[in-house]
Amino acid sequence: MNTNHQKFQRKELADFYEKLILLWENGDLMSKKFDVRIGKDYRRVKEKYDLTIKSLDTNDDMDEESLSYKQGESEGGNYICFYNSKKNLLKSYFYHMRNIAAHADFTLVKESGCNWYVFHHTFKKQLKCFGAIKSKDFWELREQLLGLKR
Repeated sequence: MNTNHQKFQRKELADFYEKLILLWENGDLMSKKFDVRIGKDYRRVKEKYDLTIKSLDTNDDMDEESLSYKQGESEGGNYICFYNSKKNLLKSYFYHMRNIAAHADFTLVKESGCNWYVFHHTFKKQLKCFGAIKSKDFWELREQLLGLKR
């Protein structure tokens, strides 16, 4: 049975969940202590770097989101969007992060005087993941996120 004795808000629980994903991605989940009290610090980092992580449930939703992103309807911040292919957010995230590292197409794009790392991953002609991160934010954002470990 799942309980919430600490009375965390849904947004805080989502932050903890994403933090676990980051620890797993860096291979440190088993060797580092995870302290759920850092959730607010994590949210501050996401806000500082204007980072949005979005999961969508259908390929049609992915196509629509990609089209609106390309047409400039996105908010213009650092952004990652992926297809919830495993019908489980955590499994899908791991799956796509692995595929991005192995198979995604990356380009360096200059837009409005800012350099961006833009990436997308397709499989069987279907978009599975895409996003963009400002090149000036990329390594600093990574270091900030890694610095949240205790």
